[in-house]
Amino acid sequence: MRKQFFNRVIVIALFIACISSIACTKASVKSEPAIPALNSSSSLNATDSTYQLVWSDEFNGTGAFDSTKWAFCPRQTSAWNEYLTSSPAYASQDGGGNLVLKMDNATIAGDPVPYHSGGIQSLGKFSITYGKIEVRAKFSQGQGSWPAIWMMPVPATAHPGGWPACGEMDIMEHVNNTSVIHETVHNSTVDNANGVSTATYAPSYNTTGYNIYTLEWTPTAVQFYVNNVLEYTYNKVASGGWQQYPYDVPFYIILNQSGGAGWPGAITNADLPFSMQVDYVRVYQLQ
Repeated sequence: MRKQFFNRVIVIALFIACISSIACTKASVKSEPAIPALNSSSSLNATDSTYQLVWSDEFNGTGAFDSTKWAFCPRQTSAWNEYLTSSPAYASQDGGGNLVLKMDNATIAGDPVPYHSGGIQSLGKFSITYGKIEVRAKFSQGQGSWPAIWMMPVPATAHPGGWPACGEMDIMEHVNNTSVIHETVHNSTVDNANGVSTATYAPSYNTTGYNIYTLEWTPTAVQFYVNNVLEYTYNKVASGGWQQYPYDVPFYIILNQSGGAGWPGAITNADLPFSMQVDYVRVYQLQ
């Protein structure tokens, strides 16, 4: 992965026949031809005084992830976490600059579930109130796949009523073989009885490579970007109270490759394994 800010290269032509003429060309170096890894619209640069980098993981190691920043997401009974497996086989660094989250149907002695999947979270390690969260990632497609990049409040009881009243911010979710991702907020004013939110948008994305998924979060709005393009904004309503905008408390980060239950439906085993590769997570505090 190339992880650096783009520089402009200025070429000055030679003086010819006593006439001064200066020719300038501007070239950008990109790690993905259509998607810059970083630029002034997606991340903090030297002139950006709105945000300050406060926490990040570049996933430049090999093997186990950094346990000072992350922990395995535990297996529970919700659709997204019922196959989570706390093993480096399903969440680890690949030595090439990525965190790899995997899902397959391998047989594990003493763990007789039909699928195993990987997920990590910053709960108990890091949380933030207001800022910019930027994640560069790519993932495979397949029937039953459900990778996600999202945030939940800490403590979960910061606002009463449980989920979805407590709030949830989904920076990126993808299901199955679709050519769009989903950006969503959940709370008690936008969710129905089945937990389906009306505050959601489904933009297209680069299906064959890395994308930059960004959330900008302020006291008055939550904004979602894909590859530096603003796609969706959820605004605080002055009269809405915390029920309409429960995004005024710390939230932590979750990265997971799930599937096979709930939204995406059953897995087609021929499509396995599923995986999400995360190049980096960078968090900027709103100043």
